[in-house]
Amino acid sequence: MVIDIILNRKDGTLYNAKTFYNDILQYGAISFGITSALDSGSDSDIKKELCKYILENDYNPDICNYINTIKWI
Repeated sequence: MVIDIILNRKDGTLYNAKTFYNDILQYGAISFGITSALDSGSDSDIKKELCKYILENDYNPDICNYINTIKWI
């Protein structure tokens, strides 16, 4: 799940933007907004889509604090 990828990075898993993109692609329609932001958006667009995913899926909104403190591209 996308949340697992985010939390793995938070827990210290080495991050590679290309791997992140490829991993996110595996989730199809769920990840469309995120992959679109990765394809043609800015880092703030990616953060927005990741937080949207968190909130829409009723995950802990505090995860957005983490998302907004790091670079994704």
